Amino acid sequence: MAETYSNEQATINSGNKVDSVLFNGRVRLRRATITLASQAINDTIVLCDGKRGEVFVYGVITISGSAGSSTIEIGTSDDTDKYRAAATKTSTAPELFGKVASQVQLTADEKIIATIKAAALPASGTLTIDMFFSTV
Repeated sequence: MAETYSNEQATINSGNKVDSVLFNGRVRLRRATITLASQAINDTIVLCDGKRGEVFVYGVITISGSAGSSTIEIGTSDDTDKYRAAATKTSTAPELFGKVASQVQLTADEKIIATIKAAALPASGTLTIDMFFSTV
């Protein structure tokens, strides 16, 4: 049976160091709790700041009830779906999100936002969005 090494383990095996943000980095949580109040289509909600040098690992979105036909995307003002493409959230179960393309070291600080799409959010309830970043 063939044995294959990840890129990081191959780097270590060759005697080199792996970027500590990507290997043995510390994970930081940034939580955004939003009180739902019929936020309209194209409204934005500032969630948190991503810091230069960090790497986005993944996010978790949870809602107290269904968001109905509303869709929520997560990103920045320049790339509104950088972290999560517009999608509905109808279950109260926590849902992981993230894109491989967004899992690179940030070269500058960025303001991370949620943008409401397709339909307004519900008039009541709570939306929680957790963003996890790796740092040295």
